[in-house]
Amino acid sequence: MRESPTEPALVIADAGDYVYPSDVRFDPNNDFLYVKASGLAAGIWDETWLFAYDTDRRQLVKRMKVVKESLPTECAEVISAK
Repeated sequence: MRESPTEPALVIADAGDYVYPSDVRFDPNNDFLYVKASGLAAGIWDETWLFAYDTDRRQLVKRMKVVKESLPTECAEVISAK
């Protein structure tokens, strides 16, 4: 995430090697960014992580490993703010 092109990138969802963000959602009422990361950790184990990031305070609030099947379906549509 970058606030502007001149600022360094801020990593908010690092789940490890081969586990990549697969769904991102923003809650504008609370200014929270939610990221789901899923993949084969170390190329071996299937892992899914959820991250909650407070965009106002610029800090990770929660990081937890979850069972992928317990989550809702990923967003299929990209909605751009205008």
